[in-house]
Amino acid sequence: MSRQTISEAGFESSIPLSRAEKNWGGLAVFGNTSSAAVATWCFISGGFVAAYLGATQGVMAIIAGTLIGVFVVLLAALPAASRYGIEAVRSTRTIFGVRGSYLTVVLALTILIGWNAVLMISLSDASSAALAQLGVIGEADAGAWAPVFSLLGIVAVFLLLRRGNRTLRWAGPLVAVTVLALAIWIGATLIAEFGLDQILSAKALAPFGDNHLDFMLVVELGVAGGLSWWPYVGSLTRNAKSMRHAAFPSVAGLGLMMGLVLAIGMIAALAVPASGGDPTAFLIELGGPVFGVFALLFLVFANIGTVMVGAYSAALGLKQLPAVDRRVPWAWAVVIVLAPVALVATVLSEPFMANYGAFITLAGILLGPICGMQIVDYFLIRRQHLDVRGLFSDGAGSSYWYFAGFNPAGLVSIVIGAVTYLVLLDPFTYVPGLEIGFISASIPCAITAGASYYLLMRLVPGLWTTRTAATRSATTPSPTAPAPTPTPR
Repeated sequence: MSRQTISEAGFESSIPLSRAEKNWGGLAVFGNTSSAAVATWCFISGGFVAAYLGATQGVMAIIAGTLIGVFVVLLAALPAASRYGIEAVRSTRTIFGVRGSYLTVVLALTILIGWNAVLMISLSDASSAALAQLGVIGEADAGAWAPVFSLLGIVAVFLLLRRGNRTLRWAGPLVAVTVLALAIWIGATLIAEFGLDQILSAKALAPFGDNHLDFMLVVELGVAGGLSWWPYVGSLTRNAKSMRHAAFPSVAGLGLMMGLVLAIGMIAALAVPASGGDPTAFLIELGGPVFGVFALLFLVFANIGTVMVGAYSAALGLKQLPAVDRRVPWAWAVVIVLAPVALVATVLSEPFMANYGAFITLAGILLGPICGMQIVDYFLIRRQHLDVRGLFSDGAGSSYWYFAGFNPAGLVSIVIGAVTYLVLLDPFTYVPGLEIGFISASIPCAITAGASYYLLMRLVPGLWTTRTAATRSATTPSPTAPAPTPTPR
């Protein structure tokens, strides 16, 4: 088998990447994290922000919340991905156990498939409406064309991804640059049309009336959005040459780029309340076919690029299941993770989008506790050493087998973290159950889960000794079966 074939197999399977196989520089990481973060869902979330805050406070709150969420995700997922070349789902074997980690396979797939469905629905609805407004299709036929556009988008993603990681390396930066240029153009057009003073003085559309509460709800929306990048961070940064090539480009891509387009969506919603944050229709009314073409280019590049990264992350997560990894080729793994997206986008789009707000909070409810536990596990319990051989052992001999393949400390703590979130904030009504203070709901649930995990690891008989054995195994490699060489931090 050639070196190129081995490298491609590493990118498209669960095995950790060696130092030689990590060939993404900062630009590739920035491009792919940016193309993941920037899409029309930012317009939808920007419309949510406009409901609670005006432009000045809204920009500050949503960018602050997003950066907080991204920071937590990077602390949780980046060390294992960058140092050991391990995908995020695989790294949760340390906190849940070999069999317990299948929970995160399901969770990551649910979130990734859900985001991809949101993007395909947004792309198809906006594209059909834009083409109808331009006279390309009849307005009465726009609804019938929407599922067709969803399927065309999904086919395009499959064609781009069927050969694996290689497309992402060049497509990510191209999409990021194109989308950034179009986003800046959209923002500048809105400001030129309505005036900066009018936009900055615009009032929130439907606030609770308590400015502190409204501000913190927007921060929470940003934190939850940042936390939702957890599966993306693990699958993308494992390709980076070093921690230096991964950390800041990820912050810039997932945090700042996303915050920029969220702000544009918020400005659009404040300037044109009927838009809900999506300025496509307004731009076509303002500039006719020329502006319509640019708006459609933004929709296509932004959404296809993000779905491509999401589908890659989902397929890689699916291949963390041993049976899938052994028997399912990469192209078929991509088909499997895109099939539910096609179903939701063509048949279940209305009920799914009706619960969009609840879907966003799913990241805070479950990924917040996972991130809190991973941070505690890696830095305080494992002392930054993982047994890579144990992570890839599926039997009772694994260092992370615990009790019948499950770590009770992790399973109990994720429940405690989720309950903490639900006590603080109702994910369906977005109404706080208690005073959420200055750190919203996702951060307290991450802290609670992390503290619970640490205490249970110390108190439950057998767990701390398992930790000691795993650390000893990680620092004393076997001469007959050497573990993959970690990349120096």
